[in-house]
Amino acid sequence: MTKEVFLRELSRKLHPLSDIEAKQRLSYYEELLDDMMEDGIQEEAAVAKLGDVNEVAEEILREQPLPTLVKNRVRPKNGWTAAAITVAILGAPLWIPLLFALVLTAGAVALSIAAVILSLVLCVAAFVCAGVLAVIRGFGLFPVSGSYAVFVIGVGIVMLGITCLASLAVKYAAVGLYRGGRWLFCTAKGLLVVKEG
Repeated sequence: MTKEVFLRELSRKLHPLSDIEAKQRLSYYEELLDDMMEDGIQEEAAVAKLGDVNEVAEEILREQPLPTLVKNRVRPKNGWTAAAITVAILGAPLWIPLLFALVLTAGAVALSIAAVILSLVLCVAAFVCAGVLAVIRGFGLFPVSGSYAVFVIGVGIVMLGITCLASLAVKYAAVGLYRGGRWLFCTAKGLLVVKEG
């Protein structure tokens, strides 16, 4: 595929974007291809290196903010007609509650993910506090019983060690939850992207 064909196909698939945004994206990919060709890569190889034009367009559209996609998708190209305004007004009792429910559901999912991440972090923080307090308390128990004091200090050190491992697990779990939530949001946003063919 040549550069011109790639850019023409990409331009056609970026129709949900405004003209300015589409031109910015096209100029970026044109400059990227020009840079690769200046570095000695053949035109077809440079285009192939970018990947399939459908995947590139879908990735661009997924990166767009949701209000931009909705605004560009809802606004007709030739302006609002009287029939479109009438349908929008008469359909308001249906689409306003659905939109409200969608926003609340998205908020609930985001809040749930944040709550799980926060609870995991608080569990690790509780283990840190318990370990530190056990070590401090162990030193205070030396006058009473040396062996019991060593045992309490040992338990505190074990708890701090477990905390180090748990903090790594919490880090990976939090990153996984964040990425999963982001994937879910991008998938939902992908419903607004019209696939052609």
